[in-house]
Amino acid sequence: MAIACVIVSRQDSQLPAPLDRVLRLSHRWPRSEFFIDGGRVSLSELADLRGRVRLMVHHAGFGVIDERGEGFVISLQPSKILGLTELRDSPFCSEIRLSGECVVVKSGPVGSPPLAYYRTAELIAASCPPLLLGIEGGEMRVVPPNYNMRVSFDESRVEGQVIKSFPPSPPPASVSDAANLIYEELLASVRRSVSRGCAVLFSGGLDSSVLLSLCLTLGLNPLAISAGLTGSHDLLASKRAAELLGADYLEVALSEKEIVESRNYLARNLPLRSKMDEALAVLIYVSSLRAVLDGRRQVVSGQGADELFGGYMKYLRLAKSSGVVAAVAEMKKDLSELWVAGLPRDYASAALGGALFTVPYLDERIVSNTYNLPPEFRISGGVRKVVLREVARVAGLPEELVEREKKAAQYGTGIERVLKRLVAREVRGS
Repeated sequence: MAIACVIVSRQDSQLPAPLDRVLRLSHRWPRSEFFIDGGRVSLSELADLRGRVRLMVHHAGFGVIDERGEGFVISLQPSKILGLTELRDSPFCSEIRLSGECVVVKSGPVGSPPLAYYRTAELIAASCPPLLLGIEGGEMRVVPPNYNMRVSFDESRVEGQVIKSFPPSPPPASVSDAANLIYEELLASVRRSVSRGCAVLFSGGLDSSVLLSLCLTLGLNPLAISAGLTGSHDLLASKRAAELLGADYLEVALSEKEIVESRNYLARNLPLRSKMDEALAVLIYVSSLRAVLDGRRQVVSGQGADELFGGYMKYLRLAKSSGVVAAVAEMKKDLSELWVAGLPRDYASAALGGALFTVPYLDERIVSNTYNLPPEFRISGGVRKVVLREVARVAGLPEELVEREKKAAQYGTGIERVLKRLVAREVRGS
C-alpha cells in the first residue's frame, strides 16, 4: 500500500524528524509527491524549505493526490496506489482530506488501508500506515473502519460513520448451501480486489490454498510465495500444495541471520508488541520484498479467515469447554478487534517492502454472510473451519489440501523459534 502522511504545525517549521523518518521508510516505492503550504516541491527542495503544512505520499500509481482549491485529498484506493484500473471496484479504500488547518481521516471498511491521526499542542497529523511518524505524546488513535474523524488543533471528533450495509442472504439450510454462497462471494471479492500478476502469501494451508485456487480460476497468473526458515514445515507443505494446484511457486528460504536482521529493522520502525507480532511482520515483509523484486506489488493474504470460520485452536478448546456459541462469540470479538493492531502491523510490513497488502476474506459481503451462519457450520465434532472446507471442495481443491491442518504461521515458518532463541541469547548475555 502507499505510504502517506500529512502534518500541520502551529509554527513555520522544517519538521525534520517525522518527515525524515517517512522518507527513510519509503524508498521502495517508485513515485513520491511532496507539498509544502499548498505548493508542489521536489525532493531536493524538501530539506531547505520551511512551512506549516506538509504532505508526503509514496506510491506506484497515479491520481493519488487530488488538489481541490486550497485543500488536498489523498485517495488510498488500490487502483490509484498501483496504477491498475482493474482494481477500481475494490472495496478496500481509505482517504485523508486536508483543508486549511483541519485534517479529515476517512477510514474505509475493515481490510482497507488503516489510518491514524495524531494531535499534540504543536501539531496535528495523519498517516497511513498508523504509527509511521513516530510522534510521541499527545493524542494518537487508529481510526475504526467506516469512520470519519475530523482533527483540528481545538478538537478531534467523529464526523460521521459510514455504514455500508450488505444484508445477508437467508440462513442456509445446509453446510453445502452455505459453501456455495460463500464460494461465490469469495470469487467476487477476488475479482474486485485482486489484480493480474499478484503474489499470494502462501503457507499451503486451507485459507491461502482457497485464495490461490480462486486466483487461478480467474486467470490472474498468481505467484505463490512462501517464506520461512530453511527446511521449515511451511516451506515443505507449501511447495507440495502449489504443485497440487498447478501454481507458479517461489520459496524464500531464510537463514537465522536474515530473520534477525529483518526483525531488528522492523522493530526499530514499527510498534511490535510480542514475538508473534515480530514473526508475522518478518514473514510479510520479506515476502513483500521478494514479490516486488519479481515485479508483483500486490500481496494477497488469507488474514481474517481464522476469525471468520473458526480456525484458531483456542476456538476449538472454547467450543469443547463452553459450547460452540461461546466460541463463535469469541471469533466475532477477535474479528472486530483485528483493525486495532493486526491489520496495521500487516499493512505496514508490506508497505515497508514496497507492496500493497490485500485481504479478500474481509470483504464486507463475506463478513455479513458468515456472521449469519449457524455456529455448527464453523466448528463441529472437533473439526474447525467446517464450511470453509466445503468451500474448498466447491473450488475443486484436492482432498489432501481440504483436510490439511496447519500450524500458525509464526510457528510453521520457524521464524518465532529463531526469535525466541535470540531473546534467550540476549538474556544470557546480559
